[in-house]
Amino acid sequence: MSETHHETLWRGFPKTLLEFEERFGTEAACREYLASCRWNGRPRCGRCDSDHVWSERGGTLYECAQCGHQTSLTSGTLFHGPRKPLRLWFRAIWEICVHRHGISAADLQRILGLGSYETAWAWAHRIRRAMVRENRDGLQGSVQVDETYVGGKKRDKATVLVAAEEGGRLRLIHAPGNHEDCIKHVAEDTIETDAAVKTDGHAAYNARTLAARNHDVKVQSAAEKKTDDHVQLCHWAAASLKRWLLGTHHGSVSDKHLQSSLDEHAFRHNRRKTKGVGRLVARCLENMLSRQPLTMHQLIQDTHQCRAFEGVPY
Repeated sequence: MSETHHETLWRGFPKTLLEFEERFGTEAACREYLASCRWNGRPRCGRCDSDHVWSERGGTLYECAQCGHQTSLTSGTLFHGPRKPLRLWFRAIWEICVHRHGISAADLQRILGLGSYETAWAWAHRIRRAMVRENRDGLQGSVQVDETYVGGKKRDKATVLVAAEEGGRLRLIHAPGNHEDCIKHVAEDTIETDAAVKTDGHAAYNARTLAARNHDVKVQSAAEKKTDDHVQLCHWAAASLKRWLLGTHHGSVSDKHLQSSLDEHAFRHNRRKTKGVGRLVARCLENMLSRQPLTMHQLIQDTHQCRAFEGVPY
């Protein structure tokens, strides 16, 4: 089977920082890559979808020969907004994606020399939003499910539902709780119906919440968990998440933006075996172009905790 255009771009993407800087050292190189990634190598009109367009303003704008509509290279994407050099955007994505433990917004501001912390903070959230691919496949095979709690004092801790494929991908979901309605939504949204699910003895993991999925439940004592933990992957993932939140974010992630941090941690975990760290940047760039713009107003006013449950009764 022949490779798709995006697969070809991904395989040819710089794998090291030196290669990255040589490849994307100019605005023209960054614009050329984004145009190739967004339109599969042939820029198209945003109104009539014609590929009979010509470049204007150095490749930042394309005018259609058929309808006259002008299409911006970055309009309708997560790059949309205040004009900053694309080279700066590319470097920001590199810094956030390739560092094993990520970086804070303050570090991003310092590295890029941005004039304000608010800009670095908004960029970091846009990039984290691009770490989740829309319409992604659900978890398959044997999937372990458990819950953990992060941040705050004991009564104020946030609930995080953890779902981990054995030998594969991870999902981390900020949830309103660990009761049946929450678990049912997470199962429907993240786990394929033919998957086999392993859980502990929590009563909310049942036929109503997991539906027809094969359910392997095991109640274990603390001593039994030390020798054969039934949901070991979830416990490892939870421990890694807490160390990361404490080390990179000093444990101070707000409830309304916790899901973005969970997405970032899962993104890095799911691509831990990728050869060439630069390829993580390629995936993120691809998603930056496919997701809708995210304004500062949306980040501050329209972002709510437990974002994965917006519009879902629980």
